[in-house]
Amino acid sequence: MALHRLLAMEMGVPDPGTLDQFYAELGFRGGPRRWGGVDAEDQILLCEAPYRQLKSLRIACHDEADLAAAATGLEALGVSSRQSNGTLTVVDPINEWTVTLEPQAEFVPTPLERRLMNYPGQRNRVNTRASVITEAEARKPRRLGHVVLGSPEPQKTTALFQALGFRVSDMVAGGVATFMRCSPDHHNLLVAPGSVPYLNHYAIEQEDFDSVFKAATTYLGAHGNERQVAGPGRHQIGGNVFWYMLDPAGNIFEFFTDMDQIIDDAAWTPEDWRTPDAWSVWGNKTQPEVFFAPDDMQAIVAGWHAAHP
Repeated sequence: MALHRLLAMEMGVPDPGTLDQFYAELGFRGGPRRWGGVDAEDQILLCEAPYRQLKSLRIACHDEADLAAAATGLEALGVSSRQSNGTLTVVDPINEWTVTLEPQAEFVPTPLERRLMNYPGQRNRVNTRASVITEAEARKPRRLGHVVLGSPEPQKTTALFQALGFRVSDMVAGGVATFMRCSPDHHNLLVAPGSVPYLNHYAIEQEDFDSVFKAATTYLGAHGNERQVAGPGRHQIGGNVFWYMLDPAGNIFEFFTDMDQIIDDAAWTPEDWRTPDAWSVWGNKTQPEVFFAPDDMQAIVAGWHAAHP
């Protein structure tokens, strides 16, 4: 597995300070403009921009042989890249996102104190209260897990990330949207159609079901149901529990847990999902329209075209 994790994303917004406050409120470490979860520092980087947008992604690989393979793959697509200081950098010619590959050590998560759960015929928590009740503070976010991007050329964008070393996990409608991974997670990246390049949403891993629900209800309780987008639910594609909300910059963000893991590429067969209710096993059966047409999409389109007259 040449690529092994999503290191970071850089996001541009008109007022980065509002997101500094947001990430501090969620329990992220770092700041200002550099935030990370329990398992990873500096995963979400902020800069000022005229409209909300993805600026860059950083991906971990094993060694310089992976950089050479990526350069060869990009060259086959007619896309140039640059290698310096032991990294490879490419500017996506369609979407203008900068993607950097860099050799890093394998990711080792911080050991987790699992909550004891009771099941029929298997009682693991006896004579004691559930930890979610007795804990003084909610558990902290673990890491940035994946990003979802809209592109006017989704299939060409998918090909570029495949050239970098991403593997396809599943697709929708023959590749109109494609789930890809650069780690054992089912997906670290989803590329979907967009009238212009834009950040559709980003996802923050929480420890478990209780952590997702507690973090989401705490956030919505403090900021109102106008920040609610969708959830809770469990995706059929990827298998993860989810809850989607809006951050103060207008980005959709997701709390998730329990995603499918793929450690043997040969053991996993990508599926082409075409059923209209494939979005969730329970809860919202179909994906809300806001994912296809965010409330600020006009501002994003105007901002892109202003920068590309």
